[in-house]
Amino acid sequence: MLNLPASLVACFLLCFTSVRATYQYPDLQYDALEEFLYEGTRPDGSSMAQLVTPCKLRGGTNTTVAAEWLRLVYHDVATHNISDGTGGLDGSIFFETDRSENVGAGMNNTLSDFSSFPNKYLTRADLIAIATSWAVATCSGPIVPFQGGRVDANVAGPFGVPDPSDSLESLTANFAKQGFNVSEMIQLVACGHTLGGVRYPDFPTIVSPGADTSDTVVDLFDDTQTFDHNIVSGYLDGTSRDPLLVLNQTMASDGRVFGSDSNVTMQSMNSADAFAQTCVTILTKMLQTVPSTVTLTDEITLLPVKVSTSAVQLTVGTSELQFQAAVRVTVANSTTTTVTMYWCDRYGDAANCASGLKRFAASGASATVSSPTSQAMGVTLEKYKFVVPINANQSISKFWFEIDYGNGTTSTADNGGAYYVVDQDEVLWVPSMSQAKSVLTGVSGVTVTAAVKNTSTPSRVYMDCFGRATTDYIAANATYDLTLNSSIPAVAGYNFYTGTATFDYGSSMSFDLYSVAENGTSYVDTYRQAGLIGVALASTSTVNSTTSSAVGGDSGAGTARPVDSRWAVGALGLVSLWTLTYL
Repeated sequence: MLNLPASLVACFLLCFTSVRATYQYPDLQYDALEEFLYEGTRPDGSSMAQLVTPCKLRGGTNTTVAAEWLRLVYHDVATHNISDGTGGLDGSIFFETDRSENVGAGMNNTLSDFSSFPNKYLTRADLIAIATSWAVATCSGPIVPFQGGRVDANVAGPFGVPDPSDSLESLTANFAKQGFNVSEMIQLVACGHTLGGVRYPDFPTIVSPGADTSDTVVDLFDDTQTFDHNIVSGYLDGTSRDPLLVLNQTMASDGRVFGSDSNVTMQSMNSADAFAQTCVTILTKMLQTVPSTVTLTDEITLLPVKVSTSAVQLTVGTSELQFQAAVRVTVANSTTTTVTMYWCDRYGDAANCASGLKRFAASGASATVSSPTSQAMGVTLEKYKFVVPINANQSISKFWFEIDYGNGTTSTADNGGAYYVVDQDEVLWVPSMSQAKSVLTGVSGVTVTAAVKNTSTPSRVYMDCFGRATTDYIAANATYDLTLNSSIPAVAGYNFYTGTATFDYGSSMSFDLYSVAENGTSYVDTYRQAGLIGVALASTSTVNSTTSSAVGGDSGAGTARPVDSRWAVGALGLVSLWTLTYL
């Protein structure tokens, strides 16, 4: 956990931020952004957070991955024109690395780090913003809040990154065009240059080569690898090693910027508290510098009890239906917390938990998940996974969780009383029968298998595919029909349809499966993840210590208990909004 300045610790304890009152599962955009921000992984488990945590050095250099990420975000923002509202943080940097202003292995390294993680609800621009928050937090800096909703550009933007040789007048005009005044220009450069340095061979007029001219040499801005105010104090007391200040006066852009208001701004930032607070403010403004046509979301705050929309899935197993779900819980002690999943039948005498009859399964082992943001907040996030057999004649209509924290506190996560609804069982994706293109022979694309109830004859079965992590960085979307595959025997009252997506949608490809009934009614299995193709669900016995079983009675009628664990954890706050009610 990072050591925050005293004033920020106080703010952490006192300044609480609430989860927006309108949140209710499923909110696919909010769920995807929240999960990535606080867990650091895409739905298939691949982690981008691990690339930067804990304040890792870039292989073969003496500079950090975080520094490279922080440099890239400003170079994307630098396309902004405040006069006409164009440019800004829009992901256009992916199309601009052939420019001299974006020279360097660090830029290409960063694009490679990011390339496979954008998805349907996480744009490249939003990913860059999250990476900025992570870069600061993992190197002992403050937490920069994140808002989503940025829209990706599909072409390069205008030139805009200042050159170290620029005059003060040119530098000031350039930052003003981007929407930053003189004081903000100083703040942005200081906060950006507390990490990293200048690299040879990228800037040979600033940094000299080593004995072996093929080696990379990074001349650091200050003496630490942490996000601290040394860049400021070194400048003010004359001990700075900043290469844009001391090595080449023609290229001493930091000196021209820092002194442009007679050191007033630098003096105001010359403490740990002031530096951290100033950087949160200016970096937040930078992340909010977007085209005028873009409206950002509210801050994406932590849901202390979070059901993963991408992990909830009803599918067909070898002889019956299987249902899987995952719930992430903010816990004080993961070894004493237990989670039980309850659910109601969809059909039969116990449909919708008639007469209080519900089914349950105990949780299996939990896994700790984290990102630089959640680590810096000092919270422990445990994800509990469930896989249970489902009788096709009963199916499942809704589910919820009972959480026992092991300290006398229990709560119910039931989506604010609305429960977590399984909205249909007419068409289901079968990942264990689908195939990724890497295992196909002589066929290009991804083959998807869908299970469709054999009580109906659909007029069309198709998939709507989406990919943002494409090789050309341009989001792709297309539909493909699935046809009845009579070579696969029916299981549990379902026939199987197969179809192939013939385009490479990238590693974060997702798709929606549709079955259109003869009367025109459409059923959809939403936001399925291609990264899980070919992966069979684990058996119940190895995931849960207790298989599903029927229990009588209602859900604690007449007893008080906390419901809808709507905690709210913002960038600098943690508060419980539990309420007591009778069921």
